[in-house]
Amino acid sequence: MRRRASQRVLFRPPSIAAAVTTTTPFDLSTLLPRLGRVGARHPLVALRLLERLEQARRGANDIAGAIDALCQRFQELEHRGRALELRAALEQAADEALAGDLSVQVAKVAEALGRVAYQQGNYFDAHEQWSRALTYSDMTGEERVAALALIGLGQVYYAMEAWNSGLRFHKDAALRVGRLDDTHLSAKLSLNIGVGHFEMGQITDAERHFTHGLAAAKRGLHHEFEGEAHWHLARTALVRGDVQRAVADCRLALDIAGRIDHVWLQAAAGRTWIEIAIARGDEEGAIRSAEHGLELARRIESKPLQSQAHRQLARLLEQRGMFPEALQHLWKHVELQSELNSAAPGKHLSAIEHREGTRLQPATHWAIVR
Repeated sequence: MRRRASQRVLFRPPSIAAAVTTTTPFDLSTLLPRLGRVGARHPLVALRLLERLEQARRGANDIAGAIDALCQRFQELEHRGRALELRAALEQAADEALAGDLSVQVAKVAEALGRVAYQQGNYFDAHEQWSRALTYSDMTGEERVAALALIGLGQVYYAMEAWNSGLRFHKDAALRVGRLDDTHLSAKLSLNIGVGHFEMGQITDAERHFTHGLAAAKRGLHHEFEGEAHWHLARTALVRGDVQRAVADCRLALDIAGRIDHVWLQAAAGRTWIEIAIARGDEEGAIRSAEHGLELARRIESKPLQSQAHRQLARLLEQRGMFPEALQHLWKHVELQSELNSAAPGKHLSAIEHREGTRLQPATHWAIVR
């Protein structure tokens, strides 16, 4: 006997709009990936739905579910260079997760807070958060979080110019990523491995990994990584002396960053645009780009990007004979560099010094990705 249409509706999965507002028990493991797919095409819609989901889970006293929704909302914002907006909420969630003995959520929140700290240049805090994320994710079998934490720890070593150590962490992450069907992780990891090879002068290997990252980003509609891949390919093109190709890739990176309002990527790709302007003899354009990059870096409170912008402006203004202005930017660069040095893991973690056999200091050029 056929069921009536009204009866069949009862057995369909709830709509996303209904699921995010219900206070009854619901399996978020199926809902969150659906919201992730919404976010790839309609980010503002996904953000609103995730905020409503978090509120509904709190209303149902489902703290774990609320934290999971918060972490996904953070991911959507971080993909668009807006990681700092949820810093206070994540810090509160970290306390809740620890108090509630929610190990999975402890790992997820620590991974997110590691990204926040890293963006601001607080590398010691980033190392602490990502180490905690790795410990708890290994305890709970959260392979995706473990892979993200390993990628992050590799980035901290990159910031210290310990490229080989960073690559070792990223190769460990590759073992985890290989067990997952996740284009986001594949793109992120490929770009980071490419950075390690780039900084060690292995340009062919770097280009190969950047190209792999671009392909994974396009497959998964991860626009922020698509933009980053074009930025890094512009950098390799400049090293090879191919200014025309560098211009094309850097424009693509800046266009994508502008479309998704990704301030970090705009600032990062803008640094390369300055190098392109210099290579083309456009000093005025280089100065304008550097000033704009400084403004963007201040917006996202990124000390590494601010430091680099001041350094570039000091050099450019000195070349034009504007010595008082150049000196002002140089002193600001030195001041920020001092703050970054005090936040470096090499100043606090003897284990890192022992592993590298040297005292680590932050890189002066900050050629790193998120």
